[in-house]
Amino acid sequence: MRVIERLWGSRKFASFLVLSYALTSLLPPMILALVLRPLSFNNLNYLPAGPTPLLFALLAQYHATIPHIYKYRLATNNASETQTGPNTPFVGLTFSDKSYVYLPAVQLSLSQFPGSLLCAAVGWVVGYSWRNEVLPMRFLAWRVPGWMVGAREVKQAEAFEGLRRRLEGEGGAAATGSDGRLGAEGGRRRTLGRQLIDQFRGAF
Repeated sequence: MRVIERLWGSRKFASFLVLSYALTSLLPPMILALVLRPLSFNNLNYLPAGPTPLLFALLAQYHATIPHIYKYRLATNNASETQTGPNTPFVGLTFSDKSYVYLPAVQLSLSQFPGSLLCAAVGWVVGYSWRNEVLPMRFLAWRVPGWMVGAREVKQAEAFEGLRRRLEGEGGAAATGSDGRLGAEGGRRRTLGRQLIDQFRGAF
């Protein structure tokens, strides 16, 4: 899911993880204790450990944000027993390049049924609720402090980069000769040999 972090940025991604973790840590036990356990006469009384809800909250963002690149189909009928042609209906399964992500997720959601399926469903609903702005706006607008994701270092790096560009610009302006031409190619710094040649050029 690192493509989501690249798309959103580290601060928004970390904020989503913190909010999703808080919601998915509270909702599955509450649903199990208040709804499923009484309905099943105390037969459903187990939730598996692990970050399954958080992973499915991320998977919901991946599903809604990242498009598939290609699709392929697997035929389930025997080609020798059917007529082939442009009008022959296809009987089979259609997959995409994103199926390699979804298939392990389905296996994870069914690994400790039914508790794992509940965790996966809650994570998926939380992810889509966040994306469709169903949650309160103060939750959607909340961000982790910038220092937690290195925003201060990024600002310092941007400041140093701006200072470097400004000094290079001043160096390029200083390299311009009295006739208005640049003393170096593209305003870059002149070498020592070029400076000596330019110094004695006006004497002859």
